Amino acid sequence: MIFPNSGQSRRLWKACPVLALGIFAHGVVHGQRTDLARFEVEARENARGYEWLAWSTSAIGHRLTGSPQGVRAQEVADSLFRLGGAARVSQHPFTAQAWARGSVMLKLSDGAGTEHLAAVALAQTPDSADVEGELLDLGNGLAEQYARLKDRVAGRVVLMNIGLVDAAQGTGNLHRSEKAALAIRHGAIGIVFVNNVDGGVLLTGTASIDGATIPVPAACIASEDGLRIRERLKAGTPLRIGLRMTNRIGTVQARNVVAEIPGSDLAHEVVMVGGHLDSWDLATGATDNGLGAYSILDMARAVVASGQRPRRTLRFVLFMGEEQGLLGSEALVADLKASGELERVRCMINMDMTGDPFGFGVVGPDGWRPLVDTLMTSIHALDTTFRMELKEQAWLHSDHQSFLLAGVPVINPLCDLGGHVYGCYHSSCDDVHLVDPRDMVNNVRFVGALLLLLADADTLPRRFTEEELGVRLRADGLEEKLRMAGQWRW
Repeated sequence: MIFPNSGQSRRLWKACPVLALGIFAHGVVHGQRTDLARFEVEARENARGYEWLAWSTSAIGHRLTGSPQGVRAQEVADSLFRLGGAARVSQHPFTAQAWARGSVMLKLSDGAGTEHLAAVALAQTPDSADVEGELLDLGNGLAEQYARLKDRVAGRVVLMNIGLVDAAQGTGNLHRSEKAALAIRHGAIGIVFVNNVDGGVLLTGTASIDGATIPVPAACIASEDGLRIRERLKAGTPLRIGLRMTNRIGTVQARNVVAEIPGSDLAHEVVMVGGHLDSWDLATGATDNGLGAYSILDMARAVVASGQRPRRTLRFVLFMGEEQGLLGSEALVADLKASGELERVRCMINMDMTGDPFGFGVVGPDGWRPLVDTLMTSIHALDTTFRMELKEQAWLHSDHQSFLLAGVPVINPLCDLGGHVYGCYHSSCDDVHLVDPRDMVNNVRFVGALLLLLADADTLPRRFTEEELGVRLRADGLEEKLRMAGQWRW
């Protein structure tokens, strides 16, 4: 299922000498148990992740799956894994339907005049759409708003927040795709999301809960425009929205990039760390998810350079197509399942917008929580600023979901990047100026240490049974979300 990509390292070495600077691999010490102190020194003192990310944002730009920039990002990642000394580097090809933006026009009319508002289309919206209708404010777009206004939704364009605004304490938000699904279910002819970040920031992202093209146009406007519109609606002014867009939807060829460091006596078991390499096209995707992807590249380099040879095989995966609907991770899981190799994967660590972790979220059967809790003490011994926090709440909408729904235990680093970062994800301000180099160094140090400790453990707890997985997903409140996506099978 995984095919080597020969020749790219030689081409990239000649084309991009900055990438080769300072990269070398020490010989692997066979049979050696994990030496966290040696890994810690290599990860902290010879870090390369930020350097590679900064070069990428300048030389490649965005990394949208199906675009020339996406292809180049795949080639660069392949070469960096090889230059970092990974023993096996390959690419996993997949074919998928992918979306690319075209044009969008949004106009607001009060009967006396019309104004055009800045907007961006959300992904998986139609290739061509032109609608006009009365505007209805649905607030946060949650079930409680539909309980009050559901009879008025049909035939109207709805306005709703992406985040939560003035919600009661403890209110849970929905993903934008889940909000879109509810609006479509109730008969909305168009959807206008209001971003909740000041400064005219526009946000993109998928509006489809299942990866299929949705039947109505959906776009995002700035917080300031949303506030003005709502003030006019509250004053009793009836408003109409016209929303016209064209997009491109077609088959793309893409590749997940995979590197392995073979294990020793338990080499048939795999401990995986992955994150998505692709990004949206409005900026360079430095935080979402260059922050995680280039940390993974440096983690592989640091493991090799520090001379580690864990008992289990380490597999590093950079996924394409996450932003357009988990395309790469779903394709990889499907192929691993078909070949029987998925049974070798004991757990998957997902790094999506990960920076300076202070603990881990763990979703697995009995035994996984106490194991990770114990292993974190070794990381804390290296650096007491690592707080050893542990959570067990399952969540969706990143590449770990593909593995979790197949029964594989998943681990997500816990972090807080700050409002200045979260306000720019999926938007035109997601660039390298948001990235703290220290966050990437600590990604490698702390996630890499956990990876090595898991790979060297005497035993790892088992995977989910089908029944256990259904019980866990229901207990964590994910049944309705998965039903909406057509993925609930219990």
